[in-house]
Amino acid sequence: MGLFLPKNLKKKRTKSYQEFKIMKSKFTAAILALFLGGLGIHRFYLGQNTLGILYLVFCWTFIPALIALFDFFIFIFMSEDSFNYKYNLRTGF
Repeated sequence: MGLFLPKNLKKKRTKSYQEFKIMKSKFTAAILALFLGGLGIHRFYLGQNTLGILYLVFCWTFIPALIALFDFFIFIFMSEDSFNYKYNLRTGF
């Protein structure tokens, strides 16, 4: 049956999980930093798992919450291009 189909209609290869990269949103990162930043959720969202774990370990000191508040303002005032260059470079924006 596949003999009579054009090449582009034969079996299409789907992307695996590693090949499928989703661009991160500046707005989502800012909202996560504002509301859940003390736990480092915004760092996990941005793919910075080591920093996210450090935020979790020290969340009882409220220092990560203060840093996350600064992160919130940094994300708000950062341009979309610089955010994409810093956090979405591997996605091929």
